[in-house]
Amino acid sequence: MQATFCKLKDTDICFNRQNGFTLLELLVVVVIIAILFTYTTLAIRSDTPEEIIKKEAQRMERLIQLALEEAILRGEEYGIEIFLDGYRFLRFDIAENKWLPLSDDKILRQRELPLEMELEMNLEDTEIVIEMASDPMSEQELDLDLETDNDDSDEDEKARPQIFLLSSGEITPEFDVRFYILGIEDSYFVKGSFDGTLTTEISDL
Repeated sequence: MQATFCKLKDTDICFNRQNGFTLLELLVVVVIIAILFTYTTLAIRSDTPEEIIKKEAQRMERLIQLALEEAILRGEEYGIEIFLDGYRFLRFDIAENKWLPLSDDKILRQRELPLEMELEMNLEDTEIVIEMASDPMSEQELDLDLETDNDDSDEDEKARPQIFLLSSGEITPEFDVRFYILGIEDSYFVKGSFDGTLTTEISDL
């Protein structure tokens, strides 16, 4: 929008003046809007504890489904070892006659739960006591100078799956694993049936 100003005295002087914002002012406004938008987006996307629990439960269901499909395709037996603070997938090596963790698998690697989240497990309606996962790196540092066959055997004995994913597509025993955070009312179950069916549902507690 333009306004025309004229001064008529000794000489006739007319000039135009443009009303609006300078480029610097526009840039400042754009920056402020961008900052506000960023904070608003982060506030909207921040997950509640209930949502975090649900996401972790759904992640486990998807990973178990993937491991079961791999067991069928490869014709091998897989297992799941559940800890209080996480879980890991295992594969039975026929040549070595032992369970081996899938530590090199980027997807089926050992999973640790977010801080303060824990697991409970029932196998065929029987509650099973589970322990915290050990720290392999710490054990290696402690036994750095003791690389013997006995140490290897000790490591192998620690791989003990409680749940088996069979190459036939079956899961045994039937299980339910509950994800929860102390003080948070909502918790989620991941349930596996003998026929290979997997579900995630909110706890009734």
